[in-house]
Amino acid sequence: MNLRFLRTIIAISQTGSLSAAAQSLGLSHSAVSLQIKTLEDELQFQILDRTRRPPALTGEGMALVEHARRMEDVASDIRALADGQTLVGRVAIGAVPSTLSNLAAPALARLHAGHPDLRIEFTSALSHRLIDLVADGTIDCAIVTDPGADEPELATMPICSEPYALLVSADAATADADTLLATRPFVWFDRRSRLSQQIEGYFADRGIRVQTVMEVDSFDGVEALVKNDLGVSILPRRVLTPADPGIRHIALPGTDMSRRVVLASRLVSSRGALVSHLGDALTVVLANAA
Repeated sequence: MNLRFLRTIIAISQTGSLSAAAQSLGLSHSAVSLQIKTLEDELQFQILDRTRRPPALTGEGMALVEHARRMEDVASDIRALADGQTLVGRVAIGAVPSTLSNLAAPALARLHAGHPDLRIEFTSALSHRLIDLVADGTIDCAIVTDPGADEPELATMPICSEPYALLVSADAATADADTLLATRPFVWFDRRSRLSQQIEGYFADRGIRVQTVMEVDSFDGVEALVKNDLGVSILPRRVLTPADPGIRHIALPGTDMSRRVVLASRLVSSRGALVSHLGDALTVVLANAA
């Protein structure tokens, strides 16, 4: 099976037509058509539905695209063996939204600058979702909250530790954490998250009952509500994130609880070099900002 023909199938899926695929590959329309026909004859199933205008991938054709992507990844890894310092081909990386602006994006930019032939596919989601995607092989690695012993099939590289703090409006009349938690509405970050589960454990240990009035699925959303004095919350003090003068951070009494940010990958993976290089890029970003 010709790998170049499989790249053509991928190009069709990305561009939506034979003409656009041909242009992106620097081929003629007839050359692309011939490649598809050759593959159909070899595989004995129809890749394109030619009754549609323009022709579209059939169900079997779309399944072939996924297999072709995996084969291209393997081919890229084999080519990279000739130069252990260079990464090439397609990689899939994830990061939780709270790390994106000041940590993940600069590190990905640094990774790409050092490996310009790398094609990065990026996914942003909450930690539990990204961990599932890493575990099932959909993405290669992800910057997430440390899952601890809950995910023994994953390898984790420590990136940083962010202490939790009570967030209150700069206009709050008191700085006493227990009083604020007892008297002010509490704004939760996504209750499904490991972070919020840790906070629930902290409340249970200290016998704290909060007035739950709001739940938000982003750190920025939580901070906006707190800044406008609609409630208080508990979040990690994110590294590299500038302080907001409209928000005060108050230490939590009775705990040194923190969010441990890690780079998670599968224990058995062909992407060890990627994880190592991305880990180095994250370390440099943190060091440069220190």
